[in-house]
Amino acid sequence: WEQRKLGEVFQQTVEYIDPKEAGLELWSVTVENGLTPKSERYNREFLVKKNDKFKAIHPDEIVYNPMNMTLGSIGFNNSGKDVAVSGYYVTMKLNEGFDTKYFATWLPSPNAINLYKLYATGSLIERQRVQFPTLSGIKTLMPSLNEQKQIGLFFKQLDTTTALHQRELDSLKEMKKTLLQKMFV
Repeated sequence: WEQRKLGEVFQQTVEYIDPKEAGLELWSVTVENGLTPKSERYNREFLVKKNDKFKAIHPDEIVYNPMNMTLGSIGFNNSGKDVAVSGYYVTMKLNEGFDTKYFATWLPSPNAINLYKLYATGSLIERQRVQFPTLSGIKTLMPSLNEQKQIGLFFKQLDTTTALHQRELDSLKEMKKTLLQKMFV
């Protein structure tokens, strides 16, 4: 593996848009789910000021919350469509020669989060942030592109298998609930 700066891997993107004019859904970044559509439960459109800025995120681009980067608040746009996010978020894309699936696994990993904590700026722990220039300077060991692809594919297959089993589990729980309701009527 070779030591590289993350600035060699990613380039920041900044495309400010009006989501209503562009016809894009508003999405957000969470620690638990990465890039995800804003749900009705968390809809805070009434708080959005007319002059708030939003950024476009295209498929396979990456977005993170600089204030929550040390918690793993980062996500890839694997929705297959353009979406809009808060203008406060940092948006970036992979440079040529790096594998999307590998970095989708590595960026929110415990190893990466520990690096973000080491490099975060700010005097109070709860106010530390990782802006793009800081992220760019982080050095880490990286495998070759071929090995990145193999590792990325392996973890993508694990995610797919996990999702399949989760759907089966959810279905069985729903069946149990239905059967219990009918049994104790």
